[in-house]
Amino acid sequence: MKKLEIVTGLAQYKVLLAILGVLAAWASFEGWKWNQAQHEKYIAQKEEACQQAIETASNDVQSDRFLKSVYYAGLMNKKSRFQLKQPGINTEFQANKDYILMHSQPASLIPESPRYEGSLFARLSKQTDNKPPAPLIVTGKKLVGKQAEVISACSPKSFTVSRENLYEITQPIDVTPYLPPFSSF
Repeated sequence: MKKLEIVTGLAQYKVLLAILGVLAAWASFEGWKWNQAQHEKYIAQKEEACQQAIETASNDVQSDRFLKSVYYAGLMNKKSRFQLKQPGINTEFQANKDYILMHSQPASLIPESPRYEGSLFARLSKQTDNKPPAPLIVTGKKLVGKQAEVISACSPKSFTVSRENLYEITQPIDVTPYLPPFSSF
């Protein structure tokens, strides 16, 4: 009788262990699924912030005729004829101030490593083929020799860029009046 009780007790113990194992596996799967969803949500937020920084920079460039001139000169592989305000070159570089990062030749917009996951960040970390990348809003951290350390919504860590590629968001006001075509007649 005692042996039967021992065998029955062991069988119940094994059944309980099996049930606990299944519950633990289910709980860990649900935890992994929740972590994966949180990670995807985090990456989506970072992509949205990065897109916003690119769109803001593009709007700032398109609304300023001098920045626009420099941008299109870079697209056409020409040198701009305007002297613009550039931090650390002809204006004071200020930490925690926003600037426009605008390359004049093919380059990658953000470093290859470290970067966020996702196709947008992979594309931004690759060097462009034959034209400069889109402009980007960055925040200045400090000057490091002839380069500036900046942080961006598109990169998890700060990175260095040439001071030649940084521009003030607001450029001198153009006081030349706009004259419509054929206004001299």
